[in-house]
Amino acid sequence: METLRRCFYGRPPGGGGAVSYSRQRDPPGGGGEQEEERDPIVRLPRPPPRPRRRPRPPPHPRLRPLVTLALGSASAFLAGLLVAGIGHVPCGGGAGVGPDPEGSAPEDSGGVASAEAPPTWPRLRELLERHLREERVEAWVREVSAAPHGAGSERGRGLAQVVLSAMVGAGLSRAWSRPQTLPLPVRGSASLLWVDAEGRELERLRLDPEAFCAWSAPGNATGGLVYGHYGRPQDLALLRARGVSLRGNLLLLRLGRGPPAAKVAAAAGAGAIGVLLYPDPQDTAGPGGGPGLGGDTAVTVHVQEGSGDPYSRGFPSFTGRVPPRRPPGLPPIPAHPLSANTAARLLRVLGGPQAPAHWGPPGRGLRYHPGPGGRRLRLSVAAGTRPGTLTSVFGVLEGRLEPDCYIIVGAQRDSLGPGAAASGVGTALLLELAHLFAAMGRDGFQLRRTLLFVSWDGGEFGHLGATEWLEGYPDLLHTKAAAYISLDQAVLGDDRFVAKTSPTLVNLLESALSQVESPNEGGKSLLEQVTRPGRSWDSDVIRPLPPESGAFPFTAAAGVPALELGFDEAPGGWSRAALGTREDTLGRLQGRLRGRLPAVARAVAAVATQLLLRLGHDARLPLDPGALGDAMLRRLAPLQAQGLSLQCLSSARGDVVRAAETLRREMAGSEGTNERLNRGFNARIMAAEASLLSPFVSPLVTPFRHVLLGQGGHTLPALAAQLGGGRGRGTPGDTGHLRLRLALLVWTLQGTAGALAGDVWDRGDIWGRGDIGDRGDIWDRGGTGDVGDRGDNGDTWDNGDTWDRGGLGDTGSHGDKDLGGLGDNGDRGDPGDIGDRGDSGDTWDYEDDGDTWDRGGLGDIGSLGDIRGHGGGGGLGDVGGLGDIRGRGDKDGGGHGGGGGLGDVSGLGDVGGLGDIRGRGDIGGRGGPG
Repeated sequence: METLRRCFYGRPPGGGGAVSYSRQRDPPGGGGEQEEERDPIVRLPRPPPRPRRRPRPPPHPRLRPLVTLALGSASAFLAGLLVAGIGHVPCGGGAGVGPDPEGSAPEDSGGVASAEAPPTWPRLRELLERHLREERVEAWVREVSAAPHGAGSERGRGLAQVVLSAMVGAGLSRAWSRPQTLPLPVRGSASLLWVDAEGRELERLRLDPEAFCAWSAPGNATGGLVYGHYGRPQDLALLRARGVSLRGNLLLLRLGRGPPAAKVAAAAGAGAIGVLLYPDPQDTAGPGGGPGLGGDTAVTVHVQEGSGDPYSRGFPSFTGRVPPRRPPGLPPIPAHPLSANTAARLLRVLGGPQAPAHWGPPGRGLRYHPGPGGRRLRLSVAAGTRPGTLTSVFGVLEGRLEPDCYIIVGAQRDSLGPGAAASGVGTALLLELAHLFAAMGRDGFQLRRTLLFVSWDGGEFGHLGATEWLEGYPDLLHTKAAAYISLDQAVLGDDRFVAKTSPTLVNLLESALSQVESPNEGGKSLLEQVTRPGRSWDSDVIRPLPPESGAFPFTAAAGVPALELGFDEAPGGWSRAALGTREDTLGRLQGRLRGRLPAVARAVAAVATQLLLRLGHDARLPLDPGALGDAMLRRLAPLQAQGLSLQCLSSARGDVVRAAETLRREMAGSEGTNERLNRGFNARIMAAEASLLSPFVSPLVTPFRHVLLGQGGHTLPALAAQLGGGRGRGTPGDTGHLRLRLALLVWTLQGTAGALAGDVWDRGDIWGRGDIGDRGDIWDRGGTGDVGDRGDNGDTWDNGDTWDRGGLGDTGSHGDKDLGGLGDNGDRGDPGDIGDRGDSGDTWDYEDDGDTWDRGGLGDIGSLGDIRGHGGGGGLGDVGGLGDIRGRGDKDGGGHGGGGGLGDVSGLGDVGGLGDIRGRGDIGGRGGPG
């Protein structure tokens, strides 16, 4: 893996004299200490004195103006060449001239400018010591966690202003806040009673007045009580195997071993009428037998599947009003959290069959449900929502060479409790990293790409702020955002370092860990600590992105490689159990870490700094698309172990691996200073993750479309589970549906291979790849390869200025240069109706002057409600006939059917036809191409 080219930069103390430069070189074996190689000083012999020549006569007076003009022209020409050469030296090559730290003229360094090269690790360590202050980290955590600051609360808005002021004070290029109106869950009244057969109250059980299940269904549930351990599929299967039915009963479950939303959804699917959730007993005791969670403390959780606003799945919330119907993704049954003490009282009265030994403490036989006596349990929940306003805060440090390519780093700011671990540490690290990189810029180092620092609101309720922002820019993120780094819950302990990540970032993370010293084992790197004997890199350190992670929607919904990193605690700690409770305080977190919070936080900041430096500086993005093939192989391995052979999937995976290897060889064999090549390579790398978003499911129904990490039946894990569970057998109808899902998945993977190869039009003949069957040529898109003749498709950066949407039509050679109005944003009806985009000047603030990232009232879409005619021009809004990409149709829209090219893509001009994905059979082969 290519390492950073590093060089020292500096100036002599007196401002003059000779300057010594040195290079840092990795040893041949990789890793280890860097050795310093200094350029030798070569002294050339002094040339002999030249003989004196007879002075030349002065030129003729008439020739003097011509000679002066010629010399002036030559000087201007040479000066222009020099300036052009300096201005076009690529950042990746470590050459060029940048701003001087003290504002004076840059020193002559033989073409190597210190301001262009990233700091070496010794220099970076010095910058971390100077600009990332431990006392300031602790002070930020103390200020954030001084009191509860829930999403949309008054104190939350006050903290947003404090964070905004801190970003402005750090010296970032720009900082702003973004309000977002949407429905927020609120705690209503709740009660839990023992009642007799006639429904009369026998005993009232104590509930924590501050805890609730966000997004729970309101209602009453009365029935027996069944204990289901963690509520995992294997736990519920064991209950069924022992003849215990959940139908008509409430289910008591432990928190942990999976998201609460999955537990409630599984219980509802099994027939339960209500769910009670309590903290895992092994997480409630403090370390070493010390104080842990209070026995009467319950944990607030959210129980919606996925993240974001469940009432506007796949698109941003416009008004904040709650529709009358309950949307899918929310549980249909009431759920409520219990404290450990209340759960213990319920467990003591359980009867019936005995639970497995591993379900309870040693020597204590738990039962499934109450014995005879006629007592029943009644749960009443009056949960609800109210309109609220989230306030997320953004700060940007603009890049020099690729300012329209973004590396995003974010952290949750809200918390229903004090939130020291939930939001305080992440917010502190976010602000310290912003301060650090701004200071590095003042010292003379400027990244080639833009860093975007974001403090999210609404994290407690399913990462509302982040997901709503993502849903507002579906057409920009996968082409503009190269990676996302999450600092959420970055320090829960100091026992082990864990990274939840998409596969393409694993190698980069490994390189960063090798550069950072462990806070626990002096003299060792973090990589040495996490790979010591007894720890598995692929399971203990590297984990897939879970749905409850703040980084999950970036990859699963937007196709952006994402990573969440930090120190976790060993089993038996209380920090994770304290999240979402009043016990999440700075004092308890410092007690868990034995006062070492600043040191552990510094280590996390150092790893994040290494990641941001590489992602923001390297001329070629340090992402590894070849890791996608390995991830696919891990998903397919269980099927192969069962003797199932799916040649089509194996072939598609092989195409992805070969395309990634070809890309790697092309990059290794090409000139690293060629900016045009570098941008083309980066476009292919960024397209790899985005191409795994299935185009065959609607984002309004299935927002998390990623086929490896997403949620839904279209994903490879879901398909593998169905194939493995039924061993490929089923009813004829099921088989036909399974074959279709398999074909669509293979088609998506072929698109990934095409994106890596830079050839998105040739996906091969997937129907002839084995046991799917041969249905003819309907998936060979006929002449689709000729659609539009996009010109030099390899250089996606020459598509015009995507920030100025007018250039979108100039994508190479789309036939009609204006694409029938798509290139001109004004042709989409009334230009001011789409969110009142303001003026089209500044790309940072649509509220005032055309901000791409803050669409200034996107909730007020204006005339966007007329989706079937964005300007009355037929179909998709005067797009000029998307079937008419080759320019064969009418410019004014409505030329979709007869436009050739894409053919009659089931009436793509008619937006209603877009949902008919099966109509794509008309694209080529079986249907008339228009």
